[in-house]
Amino acid sequence: MYKVNGIEAYEAHNRTELLAGLEAKSEYILIKGDYYKEVRKIMDTHLPENESIGVALGSAGVLSILIYAIDAVRNSFSNADKMDKKIDRKLNSFMVKKITDDGLLLSLKQLDY
Repeated sequence: MYKVNGIEAYEAHNRTELLAGLEAKSEYILIKGDYYKEVRKIMDTHLPENESIGVALGSAGVLSILIYAIDAVRNSFSNADKMDKKIDRKLNSFMVKKITDDGLLLSLKQLDY
């Protein structure tokens, strides 16, 4: 555990540690080292919460089902290994809280509700 501004965060330096933090259902995950650049790319592909809510409300939920189907097809045809797919799927529950030069702080989306 790592403490940042009074927040206890699980610290991860590679994908094995990140998956362990995701499976432990940590509220905050701090990704440090070179691996944070890779996770940042993954997080950039996820639809931000405010945009996904707008899409869901504007389409009466129909587009949400379509987005889910597209993600399922994308994951099934992805060349990534099982661990990377699992990490990507679990990272959907997180949002970027803070970005620094050497790290990335993720927090559960549920904490902002």
